[in-house]
Amino acid sequence: MDPNPRARAALDELANLPYEVNAAEFIRFRAEANDGAVSGVVRTVANEDDRGREEFRRGLDDERTETVRLFAKRRTLHARRQSSLGSLYEAMDAFALLAAPGDVPWESWLKAALLLAGSIGGDLDMIARRFADVANPDATARFNVAMEAMNRVASLEQCRMVEVTTNYGTGWVEMIVVRDSPGRLSRAPTLGYEVEYHPTTNLAQLAASFADALDGAGRVTTSPIGQDRLAATSFSLIVPGSYLPTTGCLSFIADSVVGGSSFTAFVAELPEDVEGETLAESASATNDQAALYDRRRIILLSPQPDFADGDQSAIDLHDVEDLARAVLAGADAGPWSAR
Repeated sequence: MDPNPRARAALDELANLPYEVNAAEFIRFRAEANDGAVSGVVRTVANEDDRGREEFRRGLDDERTETVRLFAKRRTLHARRQSSLGSLYEAMDAFALLAAPGDVPWESWLKAALLLAGSIGGDLDMIARRFADVANPDATARFNVAMEAMNRVASLEQCRMVEVTTNYGTGWVEMIVVRDSPGRLSRAPTLGYEVEYHPTTNLAQLAASFADALDGAGRVTTSPIGQDRLAATSFSLIVPGSYLPTTGCLSFIADSVVGGSSFTAFVAELPEDVEGETLAESASATNDQAALYDRRRIILLSPQPDFADGDQSAIDLHDVEDLARAVLAGADAGPWSAR
């Protein structure tokens, strides 16, 4: 069977279109020039015949798969921001083009896209027919399961997603699910329980403001913000169990751009009955960490393990603490609830 030149050209083009790390940022969601180029690839392949699409799927390595999947997620959130059915249909085509059912985030992003489609006037039957036209039979069968489940889905949280609002606009936080195996975290379908995210203050804005302040200082670059948990070991021996109870916790990595060490910033809200000041003092006395607390909100700065050879100069966490203190003082601690 002769190779399909358009499928091969699409694979070659896709190999030259990897996203930068921060394209996976869904709280500080920003425009990416790459979206337009990947959109052209997805549109071309989705309109190929079955043989061309299958050839494209067979050529998807891990990097190309991640590019298509990230494009689908980005177009879904763009559709939410713009109430755009066009962006949503692009997202569904991208999900349909992925090579294996396990490549699609069925329980989170795919269901969120279907929920969104219904809210902005999309025709779910037409979406299902289009998905079946573009996807392979295994993915179509799994899609049909997701469609049937939508009869029981009425909110974004049931899709393991929470909507937040910051100065960047509408964003989404994908929930962590704890696997049935001890210590395992996942954002894939699994047995287990979902980590809570119900802060009473706008924790996403606090995390975004702190990350922006660090980026603006020029000594580090920050990674995408995502949900996390506070390990009890960060608070010496005063916290029982494996994790500190929170009503919400976000984190990001701050990578040094001046040859020094890097750290993780945790931004969390504590329950009313937790002694935050005591916890912050304990964390600051543990393993070269620093922590600040204000009105139920805690910022914990924890160094990243460094396995590099040679001496590495550490980032002065006192400077970072000053930024965190200013952000805490200026951040609105007023009421907020997940949507």
